Amino acid sequence: MNFWCDTPYITAYVRNEFLHDHEKGKGEFTLCTVFGFRSEVMRAPMFQIMLESGAQWARIPIHALCSKPCPEMALQLTVWWDSFSRNCQVKEVQFLRNHRVKAIGRDGVQRPGTYLMTVFWCDGGWSEVPDQSKDHHIIALDTGQFIAYPNNRLLWSDPSWIGGEVPRDWRSPSDNYSVEALP
Repeated sequence: MNFWCDTPYITAYVRNEFLHDHEKGKGEFTLCTVFGFRSEVMRAPMFQIMLESGAQWARIPIHALCSKPCPEMALQLTVWWDSFSRNCQVKEVQFLRNHRVKAIGRDGVQRPGTYLMTVFWCDGGWSEVPDQSKDHHIIALDTGQFIAYPNNRLLWSDPSWIGGEVPRDWRSPSDNYSVEALP
């Protein structure tokens, strides 16, 4: 079981209300280092952080983290789905490293940001259904907010070769492909 994974070390800020059970600290931020990811089914993606004071915090939800102090963003706009499984792997995909991207939110708004890392799900629930399995790409929006979005809600930018319009009639494959399962 791999419900806790190392992440690339990322300097970030945590919203102080998450350090005070929402009783105080709203609008205040504390510098931290993100160093781990925790996956619990039916929970938003969560992270492990270390504060400058030496305090370590676990289970910090994605909407509590940002690359710079910024206005809060509703949880429903920071992530499309809860964790798909207790089993995952986190990796900074070299091909996507520092790529610019536009994230298309539930509200239809395209928000620009920069790629940080990806969570790959396995061994459970929706992660095993071909047209439902989605990786969570962790993005730092230009506003500062961290988000976790799937492939089909991101438009990547690389001026050296990406261009044109994305076809709107594409659909995810719904079949499982297996040589040994064929009749």
